Amino acid sequence: MSKKRKALEVLGAIQTIENAGLSVYRSRRKERGFMKVYTEPLNKLLPKISPSAFKVFAALASQVGYEDTIVEISKAELIKMTRMAEKTVRESLNELEELGVMKRIGPPNRRKYVLNEMYVKTHLPHVKM
Repeated sequence: MSKKRKALEVLGAIQTIENAGLSVYRSRRKERGFMKVYTEPLNKLLPKISPSAFKVFAALASQVGYEDTIVEISKAELIKMTRMAEKTVRESLNELEELGVMKRIGPPNRRKYVLNEMYVKTHLPHVKM
């Protein structure tokens, strides 16, 4: 059987499954331009998180790579991305860490942030927070 014919059969099977009302994740290449966020933990987080902390979380999550949840970014870059004051960004980072959404590692001048995989999708084993 040719490769093209096999691909068509697989697509047909996926379509049958989706027609039955089920979802199929079918990516075979690196996706760009969007982030994957787990909705159930996020829905539990929303009543607890401040709007500014959520904005910082979104800024960090938008920088997550395909293979991991580590983001290397300066506070100045976060300030520029979010258009918030330094104090607000610092307080938001503290809040995110207290809530277990992320963990800071490295020196303050070029900090790395590890986002909890409970909130964002990656393809590596779970990182303990």
